[in-house]
Amino acid sequence: MPNATAAPMVMAFGLTLALSSVVMHLAFAVVGLVIAVGGLVYWIRHLTPGAGVHWEEWVPESNRPQPVQVSPRGVSSIQSGMPGHRLRVPAEIYPYSAGLKGGIVGGAMMALTALAYGHFSGHGIWYPVNLLSAMVIPAFNNMGAEDLDKFHLMGLIVGTIIHVVTSIIVGLFFGIILPMCPRWPLLWGGLVAPLLWSGFVYGFMGVLNPVMSEQVDWPWFFVSQFAFGITMGFVVMQSTKVQIQQVLEVETQQSADNSQHSQPDES
Repeated sequence: MPNATAAPMVMAFGLTLALSSVVMHLAFAVVGLVIAVGGLVYWIRHLTPGAGVHWEEWVPESNRPQPVQVSPRGVSSIQSGMPGHRLRVPAEIYPYSAGLKGGIVGGAMMALTALAYGHFSGHGIWYPVNLLSAMVIPAFNNMGAEDLDKFHLMGLIVGTIIHVVTSIIVGLFFGIILPMCPRWPLLWGGLVAPLLWSGFVYGFMGVLNPVMSEQVDWPWFFVSQFAFGITMGFVVMQSTKVQIQQVLEVETQQSADNSQHSQPDES
């Protein structure tokens, strides 16, 4: 076995001193090179055959690892529900389809809220649709409030596609992360998610949709986001939870044990 030596540390210390001369003084380079060369020479001598090693005796036969004795007996695996069984937590979660349904229904409620804003604000129901379409249609970026109040077929088509696709994506995303926060989906969907989403949109609206950033009524925008989140969370709560597969690993282990027991004894 190789003996312990401080030669690498001495050599590293010498190189450090030598490099420090760049900002310190030339004398550090001279001293550092002397120490580094000395450490290197001592290291080389330590690695020469017959030096820097010591002999270890063989471990006695009684202290060596013994071959593993395979037992022919089977082991009963712990089943789900038995004491000592390690459950996968949470044991029940909402299915991903619940988030999809919640996104669709929440998107419909959000659309009704936006149309209500257009009606009560005096702009008309097509105003929020055209504002949303301005994210994709460049011609809408040059329109004034009067033009945005009018009906535009292309704006209706594009706005509907953007709203439907966004609602579905947000609903699926909510359904995917829901197992990580299984309790109180109404709180996560109706309060936490709208706050995070509204803050993100508020910060990047000037880049995503400059026209909507100038024309949008932010209180109504926040109300529509909360309407979407509360509706989505309520729909998710009405869904039936599904159980996590707890016995999958047990069944796999049992199959491995059975295949091992079925092998013929070569001895």
